[in-house]
Amino acid sequence: MMKNKINHILVFLFVCSICLGQQNSQTKDIDPKNWRISFAGSSVTWGDGYLQSGLVKEAILNIQRNKSTTVEPDMVEVKGDKSYLDGVNDRKYFGGKALKITGTNSSIKFSITGDEITLIQGIERDNSCASEIEVYIDGVLHDTMNNWNNSPIGIDRLEFAGDGTTKQFDLGRAFTFGHQIRLNDKFLKGDHNKGGYGGGAIPNDLDYLVIRKYGTDKNGDPEVHHWISLKNAPVKGDKVEITFSYGEEITYEKTTIGKSSKGELESPFGDGDVSFDITRPTRVSSGLDFRETDDRAIKTYRFDNSKKREVELKIKGNYKGTKGIPYFIFNFATNRFFHFQNAGIGGWKLTFFNNPKEFHRGYKKIAAFSPDILYFETTPNDDWGVKGYKLYTEYPNFSLPELQSIRTLPIKSMQYNAGSDTYNFQKWVGKIDKITPNTVTFLTDSQHKIDTPPQKGDYVFVGGYYSNNKEYVVRKVEKYDKTTHQIFFDRPITPDELIYKDISVLQGMEVRVRSFAAFEKEFREFIGHIRKLKPEITITTMVNPLPIIGARELWGYWDLMNDIARETAVENLEIKPFYDYQYSQTRDKEVFVDASTLKANPLTGYMEAKINGLDGKNRQNYEVIVNGKDVYGSDAVVRNPYAYGVDTDLKKEELNMDYRKEGVRAKQKINQKMELVFLKNPPKSGQIHIRFSTKNWSGDGCHVRTGDEGSKIYGAIYYDYFSKFISNLK
Repeated sequence: MMKNKINHILVFLFVCSICLGQQNSQTKDIDPKNWRISFAGSSVTWGDGYLQSGLVKEAILNIQRNKSTTVEPDMVEVKGDKSYLDGVNDRKYFGGKALKITGTNSSIKFSITGDEITLIQGIERDNSCASEIEVYIDGVLHDTMNNWNNSPIGIDRLEFAGDGTTKQFDLGRAFTFGHQIRLNDKFLKGDHNKGGYGGGAIPNDLDYLVIRKYGTDKNGDPEVHHWISLKNAPVKGDKVEITFSYGEEITYEKTTIGKSSKGELESPFGDGDVSFDITRPTRVSSGLDFRETDDRAIKTYRFDNSKKREVELKIKGNYKGTKGIPYFIFNFATNRFFHFQNAGIGGWKLTFFNNPKEFHRGYKKIAAFSPDILYFETTPNDDWGVKGYKLYTEYPNFSLPELQSIRTLPIKSMQYNAGSDTYNFQKWVGKIDKITPNTVTFLTDSQHKIDTPPQKGDYVFVGGYYSNNKEYVVRKVEKYDKTTHQIFFDRPITPDELIYKDISVLQGMEVRVRSFAAFEKEFREFIGHIRKLKPEITITTMVNPLPIIGARELWGYWDLMNDIARETAVENLEIKPFYDYQYSQTRDKEVFVDASTLKANPLTGYMEAKINGLDGKNRQNYEVIVNGKDVYGSDAVVRNPYAYGVDTDLKKEELNMDYRKEGVRAKQKINQKMELVFLKNPPKSGQIHIRFSTKNWSGDGCHVRTGDEGSKIYGAIYYDYFSKFISNLK
C-alpha cells in the first residue's frame, strides 16, 4: 500500500512540475523566437471545441508559462475599480481568467524582464465604451493603445417566406445575439444552442434555437454562420421576420463561438457533416473550423536590450467620442508570445485532412497558419476504415447466449442459421500454434483460416489483450513461409515487453495480422501536402498510447509510426508516460470470486468466471490474489469490461452482417462483463481476491477531457518535446 502511495505521489509531482509551475521571471532562459505551434487531430485534440481544450490546453499553458515569463491577472497591482472575468463564459481568455478595470485613470502595474513585452487584452463586442490606454514603461509614456473593435457591429433585419418544409434560416453571419423573431404576428421564444455533443434538440418550452452551420461568404466559400432552427416548418404564406444584433468579442482565442445576449457562450458544436464521435453519430455534433490565438488581441513592443522594466497601463479615457464607462481588459502580459492553433475536429481522419476542397478543416488551413511545429494526433478514426486483416477464425454453431457472451471486435461476419437456430460467427483473429522470440506459427484448419496470406511489411500481434497492453507484443513481418505458416519477425521479442515471464504462455492465444497500407498511404500523403506548402516545418506524431483492444483495434500503430518516422523525418512521440501513470494508480476497488464459479471456456480451454455488476466500464491495473499471493500475469489475467459484444437488443436475422459492407463495428455495443481468466493453476477452492484501479488516463482508452490526468500527460509530453526541440537549436 505504501509503495502505491509513493508511486502515485511521484507521478503527481512529475505532472505538476510541468503543468503548474510558474517559474521565477528572473531565471528563465527565454527563447528568441515567437514560435507558431499547431495541434491537429481528431476528437482527442478537439477536446470540447475551444483553442484551450483538453490536451491542447495543457500544452499551451505549459509552453507559454514555462518558456516565457507570463504576468497574469492576479499578479499585478491594481488602482481603481476592478473585476475578474473568470467564470464559465470567460474560457476564451488565456487560462480562463482576465482582469477588467474601469474608469479614467484606473491602472495596473507590473514588472517584467526581457527584450519583448506583449500585452493580450480583451475587446468587447460593441464600441459604446471603447477606450484609450496609455502604456508607460519605466515611468515614460511609450505608447497609447485602444480597444476599439474593428469587426462588423450592427443590427440587421431579415425576412423569410415559409414553404412547409424549410426549418432552418441562414442569418448570413456568425456572432449574432438579441434575436427577436416573429412568425406572422406571433413572437417566438428561443435561445442559443448551448448543448454539448449531441445537442441541438429544441426544448419543449422553446420554438427555436440559434445554431452554428455553414453558409457561404461573398466569394461563395463556406463560412460559419448563425442559423435559426425552428421546431416546426412555416407553411406556405407564413412570413418569418428576424431582427438581431451582431458583434464579436475579441479575446485570446479566435473562434466562431459567440455569446448570447446574456453573455453565455454558445455550443462549440455545429450542424455539420461529421460527428464528434463517429461511433455515436448525432446531428448538431460537428466541429466546423479550427481555433487559434487572435492577433487582434495582441500588442507587442520590442527592445534592443533585455532588462527588467516597470510597466503601467492606465485608462486615458474614451476613444473616438464614445460615452460609456471606459475600460481595459487585461488577460496577460509576456516577454515572449507564442501563437497556437487547435486543428482538432471530432470524427476527423487523414482522408478529411487530405481533401483539397476542405476549406476550413484541411491541410491547407493548417499550412495557412504557418506553424513552425505541428503536433499531429491520429489513428482513432482512421482505423475503422483501414481493414487489411489477414487471418480469421470461424465459429459455425454458436447459440445466442454463447454469441452474446464473447468479445467480438474485430468482427468479420455473422450469419443466422434458421434451421438450427444458431449463428455462424467469424472474427479477424488466428491462433498461435508455436511461438519463439523470433517467429510465430499460426494454426490452419477448418476453423482457423487465411483470408489473405501475410507478407513482408505487415504487422503481427501475438498474445491476447485482456486489460494490459503488455499482454501482447507487435512485430513487423520480415518474412512469411506459406508452407509452414511461420511468420518471421523484424526483431526478437524481449522479456521486458510482456508481463509474462515465459513467452511459451502465448501458445494457444491470438495472432492477428494486418496490413496498414491504407493508413500509411494517407499519412504519407498528408506529410507531403504539409511540407509542400511549409517545407521547413517540424512534424511530430502521437498515436493512441494505450488502446483498449476490445474497443478499438489500434494495436500496431506506434510501431508503424516508428518505421514511417525514420523515412519521413517525423518525430514519433513517446507513449511510456501513459503506461507509467496507469500502472502506478492505487487499486481502490476490490471484488471476491469463489473458485467454485470457475468454468472451462470451450473456445480457449481456460478456467474463467464472469463478474457481475461491473459491466462496460474501463478497468485496469489488476491484482489477482490467491492464497495471499498475487498471480496476475503468472497464472491469471482479467478481461477489461470495456469491450464490444453483439447488440443484445438484436437476434436472429437482425444480427446478420458482413464487415466489408457495414464495417467492423456493425451490430455491436460496448457491453461486456469483467472476466477472471486462469491461464494455468486455477485454484480448486477458496476465495479469489481481485483488486484494480478505477482511475484511468482515459475513461474509454481514447478520449481525454479538459483538466483530467490524461490531458496533463499529453500536455507534459508535448511540452517536453518542445523543450528538447528548442534546446537542440542552441
